[in-house]
Amino acid sequence: MPTITLPKNSRPLLRAALILAVTLAGLGAVGRPASAATGSFTGVLTTSATTVAAGTPFTVTQTATNLTATQLYPITVGIRRLGFTVTGSVPPRTGLCRIAGSATCSFLLLAPSETQSYTLTLTANTPGTYQLQGWASSTSVPGGALTTITITVR
Repeated sequence: MPTITLPKNSRPLLRAALILAVTLAGLGAVGRPASAATGSFTGVLTTSATTVAAGTPFTVTQTATNLTATQLYPITVGIRRLGFTVTGSVPPRTGLCRIAGSATCSFLLLAPSETQSYTLTLTANTPGTYQLQGWASSTSVPGGALTTITITVR
């Protein structure tokens, strides 16, 4: 086998490359999420009420369900809730969540046949008819859902 001699100043870079290669190889053995082409998932948006009194809290839940026997990643769930104030939230088991114009949880990892949910407690102070929109989506896994529910605030 030939011997490779590297300049002295390149050794830290070589060491970092070797550490990275060993780390990435180890990740492959620990059960990486399934590739995008192998999975399928769906989602459902539900509410505890479709007619509420102004100022009365109600819940809305967006789910993502893995329809396969392999892990799926990355999945995003979200709830568009214009006209409502969030008074509470329960995030899914995995993922990173934020509450802004739309409440979104990204990078969910769904175990085989698993369902994860993102639940918000909402109130509206102004009477009217509003629409909540929920979704489960992915940029690399086929499947998902988009649902709209009309809420009447009295």
